[in-house]
Amino acid sequence: MPGSGTFGLADQQAALRWVRAGIGAFGGDPHEVTLAGESAGGYSVCAQLASPAAAGLFDRAIIESGPCTGSPDRPFAPSAVPLSTARDAGADLASKVGCGSSHDVLACLRRVRVSRLLAAQDTDQQPAYGTPLMPGDPTAAIAGGRFHQVPVLIGNNHDEGNGWAAGIIQAGHPVTPATWPDVAAAFFPSPGQAEAVVRAYPVHGADGGPVFGAVIGDADFACPTARTGGLLAARVPVWRYEFADEHAPPLTPGTPPFPLGAPHASELPYLFDLGGRPRELTAAQHRLADTMIDYWSRFARTADPNGPSAPVWSRHTVLSLAPDHVVPTRTAESRHHCAFWSALEPGGWSSAGGERATRGRSAGEAPQGR
Repeated sequence: MPGSGTFGLADQQAALRWVRAGIGAFGGDPHEVTLAGESAGGYSVCAQLASPAAAGLFDRAIIESGPCTGSPDRPFAPSAVPLSTARDAGADLASKVGCGSSHDVLACLRRVRVSRLLAAQDTDQQPAYGTPLMPGDPTAAIAGGRFHQVPVLIGNNHDEGNGWAAGIIQAGHPVTPATWPDVAAAFFPSPGQAEAVVRAYPVHGADGGPVFGAVIGDADFACPTARTGGLLAARVPVWRYEFADEHAPPLTPGTPPFPLGAPHASELPYLFDLGGRPRELTAAQHRLADTMIDYWSRFARTADPNGPSAPVWSRHTVLSLAPDHVVPTRTAESRHHCAFWSALEPGGWSSAGGERATRGRSAGEAPQGR
């Protein structure tokens, strides 16, 4: 269909136009609109920053755990794909549900039961580029400074990958010193990459879950967020945070195979009423939630999160957010080994590069902060 690949982004822009047109009737300011998102929603904000069609639709942006510089070859990483890739995925879906050879594929698909469509699809939440709404890859646009020049609040959680690691382990794929090379190879199949990851993130005994979680979190969230923040900060005001409450309430039922710390999406109950927040947070966590809400709200009102009731948030540091421990830090990138992941990027990785990235730690030493 015309416009395919970016229908989700088009819906978001329609909602933004609706807000801008009508918010004045409710006492709002149509020229003070903040676009915020988390995870795939955060990456949607990245895409809107890079979409020419979104010009003038929002005045500041909040990106939570959805960095603009993710890599499509890494599982769980928010990213965009070329339109041809998206259309190939659509054609594959049509074939799986028996519509591939239909004279009218769309009409056939509309007759397929929703449950069958859901069972057949395995595409991630990835917008496509190469369309009028999204002419180029948002990652390249952000890197080249071709984005809407609005203030940005951006961050990630300290243990983003732990939830995925726990789920994979619970699905019957334990991470032990013996299995770790094969697990790493399943996620980093390029020659030499898995070996470099295993050397940089060694597994000893029962620590396989947290180590695997650190790999996912560093590769897909912490380090791309650091890179995104740097690229944005070269052109617009940027405030960066790391949510680090190691005792954040779990978002899913059941007992995980290891403590999850502050995994993906765990900051959301501190910012929004998701149901049950007053019963689940301790008094100290409530104070952190109030502080975070103050920061986010002031940013939405004034484009600056700072105010009289919370520690100063400098644009030159990352604010670490934990109960009774809201402090600026400069250590986030080193703690998450971003030099290693930068060396591992296509065109930048080599065996020697992997060794350089891990130099300074004795053999068998686990990554810092994990």
